[in-house]
Amino acid sequence: MLRIIIAIAVMTAATMLTRFFPFIIFSKKEPPKWMLSGAKLIPGAVMMVLVVTSLPHNLAIRIPETWIPFAGVASVTILHLIFKHPLVSIFGGTTIYMLLLNFFG
Repeated sequence: MLRIIIAIAVMTAATMLTRFFPFIIFSKKEPPKWMLSGAKLIPGAVMMVLVVTSLPHNLAIRIPETWIPFAGVASVTILHLIFKHPLVSIFGGTTIYMLLLNFFG
C-alpha cells in the first residue's frame, strides 16, 4: 500500500512540475517568438492527428463502418463552413454521426 501512495505522490509531483515549469521559466521574461508561433500550431496539429487516426483505413464504401465516419467528418466540415461556430459544428456533427450509426451501422 505504501508503494502505491509513493507512486501516486511521485506521479503527482512530476505532473505538477511539467505544468508549472513554463510559468516558472517565463514569469519574468517573455517567451521567444518561435515558441509562441509553435504554440499556436499545436491545437490544429492535435486535432488533425485525432481525425486521421480515428478514420478507418479500409476504404470499402459499401461497408457502413467505413462511410459513416467520413460522413461525420464531412458534416462537421459543412456545418462549420455554414455557421462558423465550433459548438454547432461539434454537436451537429456528433448528432449526425450518431444518427447514421444507429440507423445504418
